Amino acid sequence: MIAIKTLKSRWEKLPRRLQQWGGFFLSSGSVYLLVFGLRWLGWLQPSEWAAFDLYMQLRPNEPVDERIIIVGVKESDIRYLGKWPVSDQVLAKILRKIRAQNPKVIGLDLYRDIPVGEGYTELETVFKTTPNLIGIEKSIGDRFNTVISPPPALKALGQVSANDVIVDPDGRLRRAFLYPMPAGNEGLPSLGLAVALAYFKDQGIEPQSSEVGGHLQIGKTVFKPLESNDGSYVRTDAGGYQILMNYHGSSLKFRQVSLEDILENRIPTDLMRDRIILIGAQTPSLNDIFYTPYSSNFITSPSQISGVEFQANVVKMIIGSVLENRPLFKVWSDVWEELWIAGWSILGASIVWFCATRRLVLLVSLVFIFAVVLIGSTYFLFIAGWWLPIAPCIFTYIVSMIVMQSYIYVSRLRELNAALSDSIEMLAHDASHDSLTGLPNRNLFMDRVEHAIKYSKRHSEYLFAIFFIDLDRFKMINDSLGHNVGDLFLQEIAKILQGCLRSIDTVARIGGDEFTILIDDIQDVSEALIVADRILNKFLSPIIIRGEAIFPSASIGIVINTQDYTNGVDLLRDADIAMYRAKALGKGRYTLFDQEMYEQTLRLTQLESELHYALEHGEFELYYQPIIALSTNQLSGFEALIRWKNPKRGFISPIEFIPLAEDTGLIVAVGDWVMKEACHQLQDWMRQFPEAAHLKMSINLASHQIREPDLLDKLDSILAQTGIDGSSIRLEITESTLMDQGEQTIKKLSQLRARNIQLSIDDFGQGYSSLSYLHRFPINILKIDRAFVNQMSDGGENIEIVRTITVLAHTLNMSVVAEGVETQQQAEILKQLGCEFGQGYLFSRPLTAADAELAIAKSINLSQVS
Repeated sequence: MIAIKTLKSRWEKLPRRLQQWGGFFLSSGSVYLLVFGLRWLGWLQPSEWAAFDLYMQLRPNEPVDERIIIVGVKESDIRYLGKWPVSDQVLAKILRKIRAQNPKVIGLDLYRDIPVGEGYTELETVFKTTPNLIGIEKSIGDRFNTVISPPPALKALGQVSANDVIVDPDGRLRRAFLYPMPAGNEGLPSLGLAVALAYFKDQGIEPQSSEVGGHLQIGKTVFKPLESNDGSYVRTDAGGYQILMNYHGSSLKFRQVSLEDILENRIPTDLMRDRIILIGAQTPSLNDIFYTPYSSNFITSPSQISGVEFQANVVKMIIGSVLENRPLFKVWSDVWEELWIAGWSILGASIVWFCATRRLVLLVSLVFIFAVVLIGSTYFLFIAGWWLPIAPCIFTYIVSMIVMQSYIYVSRLRELNAALSDSIEMLAHDASHDSLTGLPNRNLFMDRVEHAIKYSKRHSEYLFAIFFIDLDRFKMINDSLGHNVGDLFLQEIAKILQGCLRSIDTVARIGGDEFTILIDDIQDVSEALIVADRILNKFLSPIIIRGEAIFPSASIGIVINTQDYTNGVDLLRDADIAMYRAKALGKGRYTLFDQEMYEQTLRLTQLESELHYALEHGEFELYYQPIIALSTNQLSGFEALIRWKNPKRGFISPIEFIPLAEDTGLIVAVGDWVMKEACHQLQDWMRQFPEAAHLKMSINLASHQIREPDLLDKLDSILAQTGIDGSSIRLEITESTLMDQGEQTIKKLSQLRARNIQLSIDDFGQGYSSLSYLHRFPINILKIDRAFVNQMSDGGENIEIVRTITVLAHTLNMSVVAEGVETQQQAEILKQLGCEFGQGYLFSRPLTAADAELAIAKSINLSQVS
């Protein structure tokens, strides 16, 4: 273990480039050694044989060799002859008919060691008088097959060959004997070789020993024997004189003639002249069939060839190599094969190393290109007669890439791990601190609060306070001066807060513009309030950032711990509630939490849930407050006012739920309902009272609705459904809403005016608007705020304000509606000032739809009387 750690330490100290070279050679070398071991064990032989078979099948087709004719014994021949084996008499007749056509050589691939039926003497006579006839014997015996002697007459004449075959472990014939070399008869040739030599004899070609190695040489062709480790073979039985088979093709690649055709004289009389004739069984029932490389087919059933076809392929291989330079299969030496395999291992690792910092498409392209080179080169060399290792190369090529890529990943992970180890303290700090200000974050702050709570449980006299601070108008700083300035501003705020605290206190930034403070170990509430005053006093001075003076402001919520608190979440929640109360009271202040705040927040939460329910279940109702023409005291129209009748609480004031609806965004759905309901009600009244067609319906429009992109589409749909004209609708917009909007609002208001919809500014005079901009808005009516109307009876400047608003409206061709008219004196003053319309309790409280109908009917009757 110590030695391993020492090596690891020394490895990590090596230069990065040297480590990469080491990883490269380690990857490629280890994969090569693995493949070397697998080859030595013979585990890759099946894959190599499969590649050999595939390449053999993919070779170009060769034409039928007309020099060789197979006289095959088929099932039809057996039926024709009536039995098998055929008698010596019939066989003699067949041989005489073949001999009569003067073939070059006849190879009899049928065992005839004992007489069969009649005609033995006749057959012997044929044997003795046919010098170009070669018989067979089985020269090698094993536990499955015994030695079979040749025909005695042919043996005496020396016209005998061996019919032995050697089968690979997977059952395929990929090798052939030239000389089986049984003990005591080492010079006995195989049938294929004997037939080929007889064919060459007339051409003056004799076998000899090569100058190098003493191998069989026929003409210029040297037949190098297969050794036990040649090609994909590992410690295979290389006994006798074997060579690799270079097949002419799959089955039926030679001309075929049946025994029946010969006996019935159905073949031309010169068909066999000067040709090689091979006679043998071709039917599976005679068990002389074999699997070859062409049998390896994953799509169809494996095909087989007969023994006589195999011998024909041997003859073709020998004749073709001698006379036509048709290649024999050769292999590289063991050294060159290992170098070839190692080269692909190095190449695979090199590709991954080269492409480690480059695009994936380059890696994929190179992998594909060299894979094509590997397969293509070995295929073309195979056609040329070279059998090179392919499966080990593919294995080393792919696996070395995977190992090299893994090494690269591991190296990078090691580098990342080192970087992580070096920065672990920084990460731990970052995990508990805010990256911008360096202050503790929420997690660390809450952890310290939880410790404080646990300590207070053990010491009842221990007190601490939690501050929740939210900066006022921080969004405006970001929007106007940019986020960079906003970040610098937050950093300065963090420094100010730290300067206001003791070393035992904790200030944290928990998000955005929100800070929290733990004031630890205080004697009473006043100590916490002193700290809050100190912070607010510091915020009275500007912060200078890049030449800009920024005055900070904050709303602070304070909560003091009690024994009722059991976790920090509740403390932070209550401090947050107090902070929002401080904002509601005008910002730039602090508020101490009390239980009433929590209960109010809880009520608002419940109210929000009930508001959703009310909208879904129709708990809202519209009331209609009459608007009176002051000059005639006639009904001019109504303002639609929403009311909420809660099943549990009864009527809930709009002052309570409208702000909540605006905060939650439900105001859009509520406003849409009001608009649709009011228009439908106006449609009913116009249908019921045709004389009231002049009535106008005033509907409040919230700022959220104005911002909705489909507002105009909704209005068009409502007007189309109800059939009322746009001129019967007055949309009321508050003065503050109008001022908060921009050019888009002006454009949308103009589109509303184009539909003849009248627009009214509600609560005008509250001081939000700039009178210089008023003429830019397409407004028809100004509604004077009730605050000015109520104070008119005091005289003085209040009447002058109303007069000014009225004159301004008339100058801009606007009508004036006064809200909150409650006394006759107010109505008279407004009439004298030129105000056209009034609305208030003097005329009527808001009415239900039924009571409003009565008011309409009464107004019609009074107008008819007058």
